Amino acid sequence: MLNTVFLAALCCLSVSLVRAHPASPLSVAVVKQQFINADIVPDVVPKFDPIGVAVLNYSTTLQRLSNGQDVTQGNVTQEPVVYIHGTAAAEAVAGGPFNVTTIKYTVLAIDGNTAGSSNPNGYNLHYLRNDYVYGQNNDHTVTLNTTTAPVVPYQGPAPPSGSGPHRYIWLVYAQPANFVAPSTPVQGSGVALFNLTQYTAAANFGDPIVGTYFTVQVGPANASVAVTSAVDSTTLPQYTPTSTSSGGHATMTGMSNAGLKSEVSTGAAAIVVFALLFFTF
Repeated sequence: MLNTVFLAALCCLSVSLVRAHPASPLSVAVVKQQFINADIVPDVVPKFDPIGVAVLNYSTTLQRLSNGQDVTQGNVTQEPVVYIHGTAAAEAVAGGPFNVTTIKYTVLAIDGNTAGSSNPNGYNLHYLRNDYVYGQNNDHTVTLNTTTAPVVPYQGPAPPSGSGPHRYIWLVYAQPANFVAPSTPVQGSGVALFNLTQYTAAANFGDPIVGTYFTVQVGPANASVAVTSAVDSTTLPQYTPTSTSSGGHATMTGMSNAGLKSEVSTGAAAIVVFALLFFTF
């Protein structure tokens, strides 16, 4: 019976989770460097200093995506579940976004175009939803729920054929206590050009607390795309011979523009298992 209730809740609510173990400093550092190496920072996102890690779950197709993973257009047409988890340090901050039940969150996704492209008028917004709320917290597993209608309902990637690998960037922001949704985009808007800097300034947001991205390419590239480089986690200050990417799981490694993949965690599937066990017992 409880399993039925749990599954029904997943169908009715947009859900985000914080995994049962804090994110390791190394995993956060690798994601941050990947955003830089992929020319997302500062070209698309002016500043990115995450205090946790996000993972997208396209449950009926690809399951969990690694940060920077190349995917096919048809596998990311549905709205994903978003898992986020903070570092131990972030969770310990009094009044911080990982341990306070009064904070609300905004999740958005933008098409960052290809690395090295010029986009002076902004980027296409594919998803925007405000007022995610802090839900249950069980051994670091925090569920963010919302019944608020999206400002921009999720629209899957649709890069022009031959344009190269487009970067689809997901960001999570902690909303200020006095948050008022900016007047644009209006409720129910479709995919349209979006100025991230203007929106976050109007919303009085700080930097995103977590983020992730994947790439989609349709057809062989017939345009020049900037070459990006891999992230070697062993060169990062957070690396030690015994350090791992996710507080006890597999070490994180980055790939080049051909793959841009990194194993975020071998243990993220445990989130779903943990949730099912929790609601069963």
